[in-house]
Amino acid sequence: MERLLEGAERERGQGFEALVDALLGHAWHDTGAWEPEIRLLDRIGQAFGSFSPRSMAELQEHARLLPDISEQFTTYGKAWEASLHALATANLERFLAKQPGWREHLDEKALAVLDAAQRRTLAHTLLTELADFTRTDTATKARLQLLQEKTGSAAKAQYRMQVRLGVMLRMRTILTSIAGRVYLTQDDRAEQRQVYERLRACEALTLGDTHVAVSPPAPLAPFPSYGEELKLAEAVLPGWMGIRFKQADQTVRVQFGLQDGASTVQAVYPESPAQQAGLAVGDIILGPPDAPFTEPQQIREWVMTAPIGTPAPLQIRRGAQALQRTLTPQRYPIKWPALPGPPTVGSDMLPLHDLTPYRGTLPVALTSGGPYLLFFWATWCAPCKASLPELMAFERASGIPVVAITDEPPAKLDAFFNKYNAPFPAIVAVDELRKAFLTYGVSGTPTFVLADAAGKVQSVTVGYRTEVGLALPGWSWNRPNPAPTQESRP
Repeated sequence: MERLLEGAERERGQGFEALVDALLGHAWHDTGAWEPEIRLLDRIGQAFGSFSPRSMAELQEHARLLPDISEQFTTYGKAWEASLHALATANLERFLAKQPGWREHLDEKALAVLDAAQRRTLAHTLLTELADFTRTDTATKARLQLLQEKTGSAAKAQYRMQVRLGVMLRMRTILTSIAGRVYLTQDDRAEQRQVYERLRACEALTLGDTHVAVSPPAPLAPFPSYGEELKLAEAVLPGWMGIRFKQADQTVRVQFGLQDGASTVQAVYPESPAQQAGLAVGDIILGPPDAPFTEPQQIREWVMTAPIGTPAPLQIRRGAQALQRTLTPQRYPIKWPALPGPPTVGSDMLPLHDLTPYRGTLPVALTSGGPYLLFFWATWCAPCKASLPELMAFERASGIPVVAITDEPPAKLDAFFNKYNAPFPAIVAVDELRKAFLTYGVSGTPTFVLADAAGKVQSVTVGYRTEVGLALPGWSWNRPNPAPTQESRP
């Protein structure tokens, strides 16, 4: 499909994404016909904490920013890993100093004569004794555990961002496939339609009807939303002081009786905590007054794990002069880009300025506070219709206005309401440009977003099942029994 559309794009001199979006525009004239594909996009968005796109333009902006975020997670992961490696190396050196016989076993010549099995046995013995040694040093053990946790958390976040990149490609493929199928409906595409159907038939090949019983896989937990991901990221963001450093020369350390952790400042970054503390190139940082750094690169671990925003004294040496400076570590400077995703409970509701009223009057609360309930829906959405009895009951009981928002055009709403006679929210708004859908990271219909009187998000719910109902704070509802039919009356 992609190659087919690329050929059409070359013929028309139109950009690929623009061509796909034009064809998708034709597809969305009859969204009900594409409900399986739309539901697939919705499920993917829900599973991976994303939104559900309806165009390449919506998807491209999201996909453009993700690589930068992923690279940032990679940088933090490497920083934590480097600190962990430095501490593990220092711990090993202390062990070897206590057990000098091990240095002979680990000599290159001694290792060269061992076969693979002997090497494994030696490694097992070394790790066992090293673990026992480390357990007796509770301070080092705690430091190692903390760095391992930070390294693991950063690695998981990095992995999730890589998966999100793959999700964007999957969504792009779905949108491209829809556009390609619309393209094939054109009258002059009969031959290409036949080729496509043959490919579909080939892909549908099955090998016999033998059924192999297998246990269903355990359901995977959904990814955190993008907003939740950023909260998790805050936990792995390292503290920052803004210097480049190296271990102080051995001659300098010997001359002034400095520990191995003494570090020479090679560069001070502008507007950094180090600059604000008055550190300068050439200064030798010794560590806190009561706990000088004893290990090479310990300064990195210290600042990465230091309480953010808490002033801390540092002993330094500037030439022959001993000084003390107060440094306040800050979070590594970063501005996370805003990507569409479900809002988090407790956050501010985002104002909606671009909705077009279809019927009813949009409440002033949409831009000035609350309470109100946003109901993202579609005319073809069966769960949306199933939620309406309870939704209307909630509106009557609570007095909180429901704003029904759809991305379908007024003409389609006219056709829908001409046939739909059941109760429906009085306020209906059209979001034809999908700005509200993107603002609230809607990953499927129905989506319910409840705002309290202060304009804060009280709850976000995607989907509706009659056996569960509306999961709104403080709300419960006893579904009325259906009226008995003539046949069921006694």
